[in-house]
Amino acid sequence: MGILHAIRMQKLVSDARSAHAQGDYSFEASIDIDPRGLARVHNPMKKIRKEIDLVVRSVEAVGWECVGVDQFMYSINMGFVRAG
Repeated sequence: MGILHAIRMQKLVSDARSAHAQGDYSFEASIDIDPRGLARVHNPMKKIRKEIDLVVRSVEAVGWECVGVDQFMYSINMGFVRAG
């Protein structure tokens, strides 16, 4: 995890916070998977799951609830609704 990852996570949480403050009823987040980068990882599915968990925990802390996680090719899309 480098500085670029931290900046992207900060932007994602900021967008989730802004959408929640505006009164939006849903929020979507997505992460892209670099297949070349996964070739160097010992257990790529574990790494992907860890990243999904990180995004879900970060966005749920703002006030959203995760309702779905879908994969399409090299992208993971997560859907959230207002919690409560």
